[in-house]
Amino acid sequence: MIKIVRFISSLVGADVADENYRINIVTVLVILCIIIYFIFTGTTVASVFAENWKYLLEASCMVGSVLQGITKLISGVGCTKMISSICKELENLYQHYETKGEAYCKVLNEGCERVWYSIKMVGHIYAAAIYGILLLTGFLILTTNEKVYVMHFFIPGVDVETTYGYLFTLAVHTVVFLAGAFGLFAGDLFFLIFLGQTQLFRDILVLKVKALNEAAAENAKNTESLLIDIIEWHQYYTDYNKRCNDVFYYIITMQIVTSGISIICTMYILLMGDWPGAYLYIFVAFCGLYLYCIIGTSTQTCNAEFFDEIYNINWYELDVKCQKMMVFIIKKSQSPAEIKIGGVLPLSVQTALQITKSIYGLFTMIIGVIEENN
Repeated sequence: MIKIVRFISSLVGADVADENYRINIVTVLVILCIIIYFIFTGTTVASVFAENWKYLLEASCMVGSVLQGITKLISGVGCTKMISSICKELENLYQHYETKGEAYCKVLNEGCERVWYSIKMVGHIYAAAIYGILLLTGFLILTTNEKVYVMHFFIPGVDVETTYGYLFTLAVHTVVFLAGAFGLFAGDLFFLIFLGQTQLFRDILVLKVKALNEAAAENAKNTESLLIDIIEWHQYYTDYNKRCNDVFYYIITMQIVTSGISIICTMYILLMGDWPGAYLYIFVAFCGLYLYCIIGTSTQTCNAEFFDEIYNINWYELDVKCQKMMVFIIKKSQSPAEIKIGGVLPLSVQTALQITKSIYGLFTMIIGVIEENN
C-alpha cells in the first residue's frame, strides 16, 4: 500500500515518503499549474465581475480544492522526514509482529484490509468525479451548441470564440484539473494509511493484555515485562497520534474549512444552474468533509477502547509493584491525543454534522433571499 501511495504521489512530484526527496521537474509543473489557476482565475473574475458578480461564486468553488492541494503539498514537503520516518516505522511494525504468531498475523491482515478498503472507496469517489466531470463536459460539447468548460478561468490573449482558442483553453483546464485531482488523492492516501493504523494498535493491545492476564493467572516471571511492554505500547500509540496531528494539522483545518465554503458556493450555483459539473463537485466536497471526520471519529473510538482495554487488565492478580505501574498507565490513558481542527474542534462526525447543519441554515437563507428578489 505504501508503494502504491508513493507511486501516485510521484505522479505529482510529491513522493514525500522518500527520505531523500527533492523538488523535481514534476513538482515544478504542478506548482506551475497552481500558479496558472490563480492568475487566470483572478484575471477572469476581474474582467467578468462587473457584468456578472455571480461568476465569483462559481470560481470560488474550485478555489477550495486548490487551497487543499497547496496545503497538502506544502505540508508534505515540509514534513518529509517525519512522513518517511512513519512509513519506515509501519513497515518495521508489520515485520516485527508478523513473527509473533497466528493471532498477530490475523490482526495485521485485518488492518491491511481495512486500510485497503478505505483506499479503494476514496479512489472510486475520485474516479467517479474526474471521469464524470470530463465525460459530462464532453457530452455537452457534442450535444449542444454551447461552449462548456471544465474550470472557471480564461487565458488572457486566447479568444475562446475561435475553435483553436476554445480547444486550447479546454486542454489547459483538463491538465490543471487532473494535476489537482491526483494531488488531492495522493494527500488523502497518506492520511488514510497513517490514521488508519489506530485500530491496528488497539487490536495489538488486546492481544498484549490477553497475554498479560494469562501470565498473571499463572504467576509467570515475565508478568512485569509484559506490563512494561503494554505501557510502552500505549506511549508509542499516544506519540504516534501526536505526530500524525503535527503532519496533518494544516491539512485537516484547510480541508474542513474550504469544504464547507465550497459546498455553500456550489449549492448556490445548483440553484442558478450555471455549472453542469456542480452536482459531482458537491458530492466530492461532502465526501472530503465526512471522510476526514469519520477517520477522526475512528481515532476517538480507538482512544476510548484503549482506555477500556487497559481496565481489562486483571490488576488484582499482579504484585504491588505492577499495581503501582497500573496507576500510571490508567492516568495517562484518560488524556488521549486527539486529532483536532485548528487545534480547537475535535475531528469527528459530530463536528461534520454541526457544519452540515450550519450549511443548511445558510442555504435556506440564500433561498429566501432569491425568492424575495424574484
